[in-house]
Amino acid sequence: MAFDLQEQEQIAEFKAWWDSWGKLISLGLLAALVAYAGWKGWNTYLASQSAKAGVIYAELDKQAQAKDLAKMKPAAEQLKKDYSGTAFAPRAALLLAKSSVEANDVPAAVAQLQWVITNAKEAGLRDVARLRLAAVQLDQKKFDDALATLKANEETSFAGLFFEAKGDVLLIKGDKAAARESYKQAVAKLPKEAPNVKFVEVKLEALGNS
Repeated sequence: MAFDLQEQEQIAEFKAWWDSWGKLISLGLLAALVAYAGWKGWNTYLASQSAKAGVIYAELDKQAQAKDLAKMKPAAEQLKKDYSGTAFAPRAALLLAKSSVEANDVPAAVAQLQWVITNAKEAGLRDVARLRLAAVQLDQKKFDDALATLKANEETSFAGLFFEAKGDVLLIKGDKAAARESYKQAVAKLPKEAPNVKFVEVKLEALGNS
């Protein structure tokens, strides 16, 4: 095929440009394609992991309803070991902690709750674990440990619950003044329609809301 002079000049310019930049661009495109393929592969893997974890969690939930703690433990541990990156692993630990408390196995419950606080990717779940751990510590009369657990929440929506829990610890510890202030903060932070608002107000009235 014959090209006119202008076309030949354009082709020559393109060849010169390609000699300078072509390999670099090709490598860039290749890297982008590899990254895209890797991203798609990773998302497919995550979806597969989540689906497998969901099956195990569904069985774990059945075992919890049947109060079969012996079967719950290996299922929860499998989720924590093999599917720790899924949303089901911390929920399994919370479920096992609840069943462990009901079975009076407090050390096991504490271990599960601490795992959630350390490993859960969702701040809300970490706050739930803190609240439950503080409740366990309160039952054990470990007041300072409970207050340390409740030192701070991550999700702002949990602030009221944290203040209420702190008030409970302080009240049982005997620090009524600090408990009163914590309950006041709880009332201020809790949504007005929250079911526990009235209960916190009753606690305040009992302490003398001044």
